[in-house]
Amino acid sequence: MNLIDMTDEERYAMMRKRHAFLSETVKGYTSLEEYARDKEEWFAILGIALTLGDDCISLYNYIEYNNYEDYYVVPTADGRLAVSHVIWWQDPYCANDVFNIFTEKSVDDEDILTTY
Repeated sequence: MNLIDMTDEERYAMMRKRHAFLSETVKGYTSLEEYARDKEEWFAILGIALTLGDDCISLYNYIEYNNYEDYYVVPTADGRLAVSHVIWWQDPYCANDVFNIFTEKSVDDEDILTTY
């Protein structure tokens, strides 16, 4: 399967599938540190780089041909962890973009922590 030679709609659908997959991995977690400790090696085996930051966890997914999608695990207002709807990615025009995978619109990077 060529992961980038897709129509825009196919690519967005794949992003939402990745989001759903990642969302399953955060169920039951309330701590970024605990999630990072439990999942770091697991993601490394899958080829996804997990980076624990101060406010969130970055899950860097190399697609192919230097394309990437960077998903974020964020704490929610009710204390759970969630996967943000906002990602960094390389768009079809080879530009780095902050993008909401459900609205299909470019957004500000501040939205990463508040849109889930």
